[in-house]
Amino acid sequence: MDKPLIMVSSVTYAMQGKELLRQYGIKSEIERTPKNMLRQGCGYSLRVLQRADEAEMILRDNGIKVLGRTERSRKP
Repeated sequence: MDKPLIMVSSVTYAMQGKELLRQYGIKSEIERTPKNMLRQGCGYSLRVLQRADEAEMILRDNGIKVLGRTERSRKP
């Protein structure tokens, strides 16, 4: 199963986003964006295991700059 990653533009946005999602009952973790997915910014993402579409919408609606989404395959 893959892990959805919401890519953000800074570690500050990642920390703010994690707290914001917690307030909505969405668990997330901050992790480095895979190097092959880096386009700009410092390379941090929020990993969410459920409600990824809702989480992205919440972040955008609250001024968190979202660069996009990707998935990281879980290691077997």
